[in-house]
Amino acid sequence: MKKLNETVVMKNALARAQHALKLTEKRIIATAMAKINSTASKLDYKNETARTIKINANDYQKTAKLKNRKDAYRDMMNAARDLINKQLTIKRQTITSTETIKINWIEATRYEAGSGEIEIRFTQSIMPYLIAIKDRFTEYELKEMAGIQSIYTWRIIEYLTSWSTEKTGQRKIPINEFCEMMDTPNSYKTADITQKIIEPAIKELEKRKWTIKYEKEKSGRKITHIIFSWRKP
Repeated sequence: MKKLNETVVMKNALARAQHALKLTEKRIIATAMAKINSTASKLDYKNETARTIKINANDYQKTAKLKNRKDAYRDMMNAARDLINKQLTIKRQTITSTETIKINWIEATRYEAGSGEIEIRFTQSIMPYLIAIKDRFTEYELKEMAGIQSIYTWRIIEYLTSWSTEKTGQRKIPINEFCEMMDTPNSYKTADITQKIIEPAIKELEKRKWTIKYEKEKSGRKITHIIFSWRKP
């Protein structure tokens, strides 16, 4: 079994997709990704064994930075119940329009009270984004995400990392794409997006020794883009 501290690897299209995950669910999915052999052959797509990952409460406890192992396992079981219904959304431009692809994250879960571990099986449809990866991919050490308290912070890290393999970078993103990627509540106005999503995430990243700032680009009075500039520790 691969160690917890190995890298999470996925295709850029997945890193920039709409994940629709809560923080506990994200921790489980990322921990499972860290245990997958991203260089495996495409022939493994239909292999249930290759798609089935066991996650120990100790793994989750380290990622969540929880003091109590029982709390970690409780969170894992609760998240596993919900993950079976979660879908990610990938959008890509075609010659004439925008294509939308919806994929279930997992097709099965297994857990037993008191066992201290859960088992999840990724769907076949998501495997092309996780294995046989040679280029256009996003990677980071799972330990970099240990203790993150906001799903928005995690998703911003993934998104920015997908655009730059260097420690520094800059990226302009249309506000509507940003909202989709971050699963922003429909009730949020522009002020909510900056005050409840971007600024708290930046504060959390700064505590992690990132240097990061953002600017708002407008067309008239309407914000059209968010521009991020950053330097990783």
